[in-house]
Amino acid sequence: MKIKKLLLAAAAVLMLCAPAALADDITVEVNGVKINSDVPAMVLNDRTVVPVRAISEALNCDIAWDGDTKGVNIYRDNTLYMMWIDKPTAFKLSPASIEDWYDMDMPPVVINDRTLLPLRALGELLGASVSWDQASLTASVTLNADMTEENSGYAEQLMNYEKLMFGMYDAYDAYVRGEARVKNVIITMRDGREIELELYPDIAPESVANFEKLANEGFYDGLIFHRVIDGFMIQGGGFNESGTQQPAETITGEFISNGYPNFIKHERGVVSMARAEDPNSASSQFFIVQEDSPHLNGSYAAFGKVISGMYIIDDIASAQTDASDRPVENIVIESIAVY
Repeated sequence: MKIKKLLLAAAAVLMLCAPAALADDITVEVNGVKINSDVPAMVLNDRTVVPVRAISEALNCDIAWDGDTKGVNIYRDNTLYMMWIDKPTAFKLSPASIEDWYDMDMPPVVINDRTLLPLRALGELLGASVSWDQASLTASVTLNADMTEENSGYAEQLMNYEKLMFGMYDAYDAYVRGEARVKNVIITMRDGREIELELYPDIAPESVANFEKLANEGFYDGLIFHRVIDGFMIQGGGFNESGTQQPAETITGEFISNGYPNFIKHERGVVSMARAEDPNSASSQFFIVQEDSPHLNGSYAAFGKVISGMYIIDDIASAQTDASDRPVENIVIESIAVY
């Protein structure tokens, strides 16, 4: 993977700071077959590092390099793995959401125009088993890699995902670590019960700003949860008690199928914007997911989640409804406060 030569200087510094075992001393085997590369495995900072391309291809993964972002795409089995030079977090993505992340104690480095990564980190990221035999200096990687699967070309085709994630790296790094900047919300129901949310302005800024604006204007006061489906979600923020819809301006749909890098999964408790068929038709209505709904991932703008009061969501979802999924008895929002 060729990149700008200025990175070679940084790699040289790393080599000087941590003694490296002779490359010829270390053997790497993938599913019992020895791996050969023009930049073999070596030891840096007490970690056995290996060329990412050689190991990935031996595991039947497709791989591509982005010289602009210094990022690596690895694709296998409808799953995309992303990492970047000098960044410690790698992401595992399905077509529309972050499925997992991996915190590398040593991020990828470049040596002799090749990207190297600690073998254990790469193996665990891809779901492989990694073992080390000190006597023979042999690292073994085992993965049930179906060699009949055709992966070629997908990593390059999905570089747009990598570029989007690179632009949002800091936001998603904080999100997966539970350190995201948040806006706190209290939804007070007419019966006095409170639902607490946190919103993610660094991931879905327009959705969060719109929700906050409407809440501060008192728009939601007295509106109802007008559509509830037990085992799926509850939806509100658009109709008053008489069933009249309250008009609001539409906003841009912040989700990946609309070209925006929102990879939040629609898991239990996630708050997302409701919309019509037009991807940019969301306005004031929002829904709260009661049960995991992966079919919504990538097509609706998730922008927050419930942090307290899920039992209230469950209670609302169990309400008796009519043929249009509207509760027979109004379930009224007294107020929404964002702080």
